[in-house]
Amino acid sequence: MKSKLLKLTAAALMVFTIKVQAQAPATLGTAIINEEFENWSTAATPVPNNWEVSPANSIAAANVQKTATVLTSTAVINPVLTGTNSCKLINTATSYTPGVFAGATMSVTAGACYQVSYYARGKGTISVQVTNGSAATTTGTYGSANGQSVSGKAWHRFTQTVTAPTTTTNAQFCINVKSTSTYTAAGGISITGIDVDSFVVQPYTPVAFASLDTIQYTTSASGNSPFYGQFVTKTGGIVTGIVLSSASTASAPAYSGFYLQRTGATAWGAAYVFDATDAANLAPGDSVTFGCAVDEYFNMTELEGVTNFVKVSSGNPYKALNNTTAGGGVNTQTLQQENYEGFLVSLSNAVVGSYTATAAHEYGQGSITDASGVACTYDFKSGFYAPHGTSSTTNAGYAPTIGTAYCVTGNINYEFSAFNIIPRDSADIVGNCTVLGIEKHNSVGANVYPNPMANELNIQLPVAAAKVSVSITDMMGREVVAPVTTSGANININNLNLNAGTYFVKITADGNTQITKVIK
Repeated sequence: MKSKLLKLTAAALMVFTIKVQAQAPATLGTAIINEEFENWSTAATPVPNNWEVSPANSIAAANVQKTATVLTSTAVINPVLTGTNSCKLINTATSYTPGVFAGATMSVTAGACYQVSYYARGKGTISVQVTNGSAATTTGTYGSANGQSVSGKAWHRFTQTVTAPTTTTNAQFCINVKSTSTYTAAGGISITGIDVDSFVVQPYTPVAFASLDTIQYTTSASGNSPFYGQFVTKTGGIVTGIVLSSASTASAPAYSGFYLQRTGATAWGAAYVFDATDAANLAPGDSVTFGCAVDEYFNMTELEGVTNFVKVSSGNPYKALNNTTAGGGVNTQTLQQENYEGFLVSLSNAVVGSYTATAAHEYGQGSITDASGVACTYDFKSGFYAPHGTSSTTNAGYAPTIGTAYCVTGNINYEFSAFNIIPRDSADIVGNCTVLGIEKHNSVGANVYPNPMANELNIQLPVAAAKVSVSITDMMGREVVAPVTTSGANININNLNLNAGTYFVKITADGNTQITKVIK
């Protein structure tokens, strides 16, 4: 969706350049480790040959066990899972033990990237690491900030990426597990811990640039990014939403990451960035660039392991895909497609069909249906709904009325095996759409800045308007700045003596209305 601004901002040009220079995923080099765990020592407590349990504070040798590789189906696994043995790892602690299981030492290059793939089954969380090879110290970066969740009897292939921290001829690639328990299934199947097999490490040179479109676009049935398990040196876009963690409160916000979107993109060009550190200093409209690893967390593409983060500029315009654009946009039916993952969308007159906020369904999920007639899932989770939400996961941030039409704005997230609309805060959920409809929401195309604000606001319209009215309300709907009437394309409102908090700026320009949230 193209910006209505006649003059492209520097940030928009930056993102466009990244798109033009996008490349295919990196070509993997010859494997430096290709371990099938077939050969084990004959000691009283055997471990795989050429592997060792180190450093000294790592998992006990008894929790590294030889087990049989048994396929639970006749389906062909590609790359082929071969051999008769696999390696079982057990660590019931809720944190990783550095160097849980380290491989034979070898030479690595500082800053070089390595794609690590392996098969796993059982129950727990698994991640990988490259260390400096010391028996006392492990340094490096985990391949996934979240780790990979394993829960099942069937072998599943995981892919992660790691970066060598230093140049050393004594490096080790490690498998780390935590929170392991027992997976049980019908037929008497019981798997304790995590079984690992076909552990492969391949070096590669990351691509210099990859646009969000290139990272996200896929023809795979799984929906996984073609860059899954690789590092991208640089990507970027415009921030459309900040994600608060479940521990967040109005007085003490805590962050998980942010959503990013390429200016003008109508498909594929959006993503979620798992980055709590930088999210704390961002606001929608910020233009950013960074390097990152590409992960698939429960089949939701996540950009993580962020490096070289740069906030290029603030106050850039961005627009949500909507269900009122003739011949385009999205609705509750079409948004359930991989190409809209991460996008900010606005749905007008969407009727709530169900809602559950009990402790058993603590995330406030339900169904919502617009004129398409096909329902999708929405998620009024409290962590995404501060400051009106609470830190309690058993109390959703908003309780809608079943059968009522709402206007809902939010980012599309894939969780619980479904595409969900995640509102960013209270301004994204509006009842009585005849008063404030998405067909009017942000239809002005105004750029409101700075945000966060101090004591003044600037409003830039794409074209001059004969009549412009601007008013400001607080989170309770109380008018704190009476309507200011003016004209033109550039409006300045100063001497705003407001308390710290969140406010809504209502702009009406020649009959069109926009409401924008600002923070003081």
